[in-house]
Amino acid sequence: MGELIENRYALEELLGRGGFGEVWRAEDGRVGRRVAVKIGYPQTPEESRRFEREASLAGSLAHPNVATVHDFGRIERDGRDAVFLVMELLRGRSLAQVLADGVPPLADALEWAGRIADALGAAHAAGIVHRDVKPANVMITETGVVKVLDFGIAKAGTGSGGGGGTDLTGTGMVIGSFPYMAPERWTGGADGVPVDGRADLYALGCVLMELLTGSRPFAAREMHELLAQHLTAEPPVPSSLRAGLPAVLDGLVRDLLAKDPRERPADAAEVSRRLAEAARDGAPGRPAAVAYPPPPAYAPTVHTAADDAVRLMLERRLTQLLEDSPADVVDRLAMLVDDLTEEVGAQDALTVRAACHRALRVRRQSPSDLERILPRMVRILGVEHPDTITARATWVGEAAAFGPGDGRRHEEELRELIAQAGRVFGAHGAVTLTARYHLASAMHRGARDRDGQWDARTRERAESERAWLGPLLPDLEWAMTAGDPVLLDVRRRLAHDAWLVGDSAGAAELYWRLFPNLAELAEHGDPEVAHRVLRSIGEAGDPVSALAHMDLLLHRLPFLSGSQWLAQEVSDTRAAFRRDVRERRLADGSGGTGGGLSRLFGR
Repeated sequence: MGELIENRYALEELLGRGGFGEVWRAEDGRVGRRVAVKIGYPQTPEESRRFEREASLAGSLAHPNVATVHDFGRIERDGRDAVFLVMELLRGRSLAQVLADGVPPLADALEWAGRIADALGAAHAAGIVHRDVKPANVMITETGVVKVLDFGIAKAGTGSGGGGGTDLTGTGMVIGSFPYMAPERWTGGADGVPVDGRADLYALGCVLMELLTGSRPFAAREMHELLAQHLTAEPPVPSSLRAGLPAVLDGLVRDLLAKDPRERPADAAEVSRRLAEAARDGAPGRPAAVAYPPPPAYAPTVHTAADDAVRLMLERRLTQLLEDSPADVVDRLAMLVDDLTEEVGAQDALTVRAACHRALRVRRQSPSDLERILPRMVRILGVEHPDTITARATWVGEAAAFGPGDGRRHEEELRELIAQAGRVFGAHGAVTLTARYHLASAMHRGARDRDGQWDARTRERAESERAWLGPLLPDLEWAMTAGDPVLLDVRRRLAHDAWLVGDSAGAAELYWRLFPNLAELAEHGDPEVAHRVLRSIGEAGDPVSALAHMDLLLHRLPFLSGSQWLAQEVSDTRAAFRRDVRERRLADGSGGTGGGLSRLFGR
């Protein structure tokens, strides 16, 4: 395992390094998902405040085109004070990297600019001005989703129409990226010109010009020349740099790059609407571009008949991928989706199924993929198709059990899905049981965040969870394999619930199933969990089995920082069990006792 941040985020691969810090791919051990961890080393209090601002501002936004922020904190790393930001892991290329390969197709340019506008609109509605909109801060994911990144120099404001604030740091320096900065940003809002969301729209105009033509509106390299151009020079119209562009785009870019913010579009929603209109109208002599969300490209082919040889081969390929599930299954499914789109069309049931199974496998890294394909599955496959039920149950269930808000609001839809899954997969099918697990988890947590570590939970919460999850456990144990993650999670949660309510026998029975190798647990497992397991087993009537492993645990504890209190608890428990064993031996006059639970559970 790599370096652990906050005993939760395991760093796996360095993705990039800049002047402020590093970005790592990591695994969130608590929820089992891949994330990106941005680690910064602030040199000044202002840099630290900027990093915190990125977390608080971006974390307050929930929009499909804004990178999701999960967590933030302060740490000490290699003897240095550091801060970290945990966000969704995005796979793809920045818009700057895309532009380095040349001018994108017009349809893509308009689609991407529209999604940037949507993201800015959400930020402005929340009173947030980004202040650093540029191609390097926009990601195009592998599935074509646009994500606006890096709110690190954003500021809270009053929306696109409000005023207030300058763009000067405490040292009087202008912050941002000079080729994309609005005139009022250069002057810091002097002469009463407000610096608000319309400065972001100006930057979007610069980005749109680059998407349409490959060139920025102003080409100067020196800062003083850029300043003069942004303040006084008129930019060229896009059609003068690229033939065939529709006139409406000249007008939109001209309006976005107006020197006076009052002459720019009123808000990001207007920009998004005008881009969509331009996309629908298309350019003269060119195919019309699509509006968001774009319908899949579809061209009928000769391979749509059920008995067509090419179709049958592609269908066998999908079946084999799903059965074998090779290590590179996600990449191979993506290639299969491309091949199916070309051979049978994007609207074909085979294409939709392949795309669904890929989305299911990448939902931790790219959750929007599954959400976006669900309507197409219902329309093309139908609501009773096994893949549709699986995808819906996964999406709704995980939102109910782990997502924000009150999990109980998904109750009706989850019960409907459980009934559907029961008809299609059977009462003990994995999809049916997993949906029941999600429903129980959602109803237990209600409007609270899902419980974290077991030691943060109360007796009352434990009783509630036992009431919801307890009836599910026998069905899971009958139908699921021993290593199934749902079964393991339910056992773990119910075992700790039993501990919290004082049911030592119930806790011990479940702990034996979770940790059949007590020596491995005592020597290498979580020490607090190991103590609870051994104590439960001893209190449930088998102190000999518990004592046999407590010395292993005690030998570890002096080497673990902050474990003095636990060492005392383990020592006290060991002493109590030793007294119990001595008293039993005296009572029955035998040379040995115990092993009751180990015999009961087949140990």
